[in-house]
Amino acid sequence: MSHYTVLQNTVPEWTTYFCTSITTGSLSFIYAFYIRTFNRTLKYLLNAFTGGFCLGFILSLNCYDVCVYLFPDKVISYESEYDVVFPGPSRGKYGHCEAGLWLKEQNTSRWIQLCTNKEFLRSHHKQGMTGVWVTARVNKIGSYIVKYEFIYM
Repeated sequence: MSHYTVLQNTVPEWTTYFCTSITTGSLSFIYAFYIRTFNRTLKYLLNAFTGGFCLGFILSLNCYDVCVYLFPDKVISYESEYDVVFPGPSRGKYGHCEAGLWLKEQNTSRWIQLCTNKEFLRSHHKQGMTGVWVTARVNKIGSYIVKYEFIYM
């Protein structure tokens, strides 16, 4: 889902992740301090904080992408410019997509790179097609690219 999402530049992504993590870690620290009447060592309390911090960080990752996907204000369609690059974006630890498709997103005015393959490009992209028709779900936070088609402009 996050590969098709573009966020606004003003979204404080990492600040939100760390604030959520620190809050969850602090709550775990306080819970461990008040619940356990024995074995209240500093190591035990720091382990509780670290566990809560990691849990909060993992649970808050991609929260903005989920909000863009689940709560769209409207669905828009527009013409966009594009660029095809070989090889495509990195996928995982050991590989890349066959081809990458850079799209200019209208709502955020940012470029997004989507993963595609040569077979899809051969079947959908004909000579003379100079644009892409993009359908996106948008809200104040960002945009989620639903689909795209190559078009003649």
